Amino acid sequence: MLFACVYVPNFIAQAAARLDPVVAASPFAVVAGTPPQVRVVALNAKAKNKRLWIGMTKTEAEASTGTQILERSIKLEASAHGALLDCTSRFSPHCEDVADDTLILDVSELSKLLGTPTQIAKSIRAQARNLSLYIRVGIAGNIDSAIYAARTTKGISILPFGKEAEFLKDAPLDILNLSPKILETLTRWGIRTFGQLGTLPELSLSERLGQEGLRLQQLVRGQSFRTLSPTSAPVSFEEGTDFDYPVEDPESLAFVFHRLLEQLTIRLTARALAAGQLHLSLELDLAVDDVKATERLFTRTLKLPVPTVDTKLLLKLLQLDLEAHSPGAPVLKVALRAEPMRPRIVQEGIFVPKGPEPQRLEVTLARLRKLVGEDRVGSPELIDRHLPSPFRMVKFAPGAQLVKSSVASCRQAALRIFRPNAPARVENVHGAPHTVAFDGVRYRVTQASGPWRRSGEWWTQDRWGRDEWDLVLTAQDDRRLLVRAYRDLLTRQWYIDGEYD
Repeated sequence: MLFACVYVPNFIAQAAARLDPVVAASPFAVVAGTPPQVRVVALNAKAKNKRLWIGMTKTEAEASTGTQILERSIKLEASAHGALLDCTSRFSPHCEDVADDTLILDVSELSKLLGTPTQIAKSIRAQARNLSLYIRVGIAGNIDSAIYAARTTKGISILPFGKEAEFLKDAPLDILNLSPKILETLTRWGIRTFGQLGTLPELSLSERLGQEGLRLQQLVRGQSFRTLSPTSAPVSFEEGTDFDYPVEDPESLAFVFHRLLEQLTIRLTARALAAGQLHLSLELDLAVDDVKATERLFTRTLKLPVPTVDTKLLLKLLQLDLEAHSPGAPVLKVALRAEPMRPRIVQEGIFVPKGPEPQRLEVTLARLRKLVGEDRVGSPELIDRHLPSPFRMVKFAPGAQLVKSSVASCRQAALRIFRPNAPARVENVHGAPHTVAFDGVRYRVTQASGPWRRSGEWWTQDRWGRDEWDLVLTAQDDRRLLVRAYRDLLTRQWYIDGEYD
């Protein structure tokens, strides 16, 4: 067997700056706790070079000029851990989730695909870099040795089978997670490395530390063998970031969206998945003046025509949706969550005309929705209710339903409904419309058919009733229209419902 341990050093700091290259390029400290006990829990290398240390107070860290202070975010750490799971799942389904910063995977069968253990480790590191994670990889014949190899190396460490003790002899005992009592005892004996603990006499060690001492000695000698326990953690594809100050500029938001979408698509691709829906959550700043928003949390959901990992398409759809539905206030936090789906595979027919690409069609529909409104773009769907217009507009899905006419050559008049209905002035003669005026034009009624009385929903507050007419209208320039008109029985007003094609 061959096991690889993937270890993320300084996990809290990496998670805090993973999606913000500007922060990652400058000294920063991550703080946590409740006032007045807010202390530094993680630092990046540049902050350490400025002689900051873990455990110092937030006030002391703020005194360091040029050091950025970040609040610890459990949500960002969960996102980084999810990205790490996505990274390893691309190489092996047998993965054990040891800790937030440590994963174990079985790489015994990867040699035919990726080559030597060193090449396997390099491939894993390259995939992690795509997900903005810097990792260390240790490979060994047993799980515990692989973990210790990853935590002591600066890059990649390959332990030959049977020589684990020789390669780990200089490893510090700190990585064993010893109890304070045992660590104090070993320190008093002058034992500080794996090699020193491994050379102690077994009998004497057992007499003083019991079975725990023998277990620790087996670990440092590379003689412990345990079975991999694969874990199937729930897959959540979510990325987010917090802003230091409210952001209102659309271009700045687009830059952030692009960075988050890139990470989401890479994670989805690692699991051979695509985004079926995209959920956007924005936390708004309502404390500034002249804001239109009333709720602190602004959410939008994009239902994609086909599952996709096209970052440019997703970004364009997000931009168009936000242009049509403005948050109404500056943004403090951004979160994007993708609903994973299997990518759609389409086999085109040789003699079938090729239709428009669903992705490009969705961008066109999004632009139309921005121009004319959500309820005026889509496909009509009948509603099982007694309404004046018993249909609603739903999302257009080409090819979802194929309707075949029973008559090959069937011509039917289509009613082009006006939304909203056009108010009209009607003069009646002997109870029938004689002249009609709407949209600034006066027409003479040359033919009239009706009325047909319709009503419904009388048992609710939305009751309605109308007398409908089909009218042939002729203007002074001999232009003719065939329209449907009606008189509202509740308000006694006339309206033009639509025009027949």
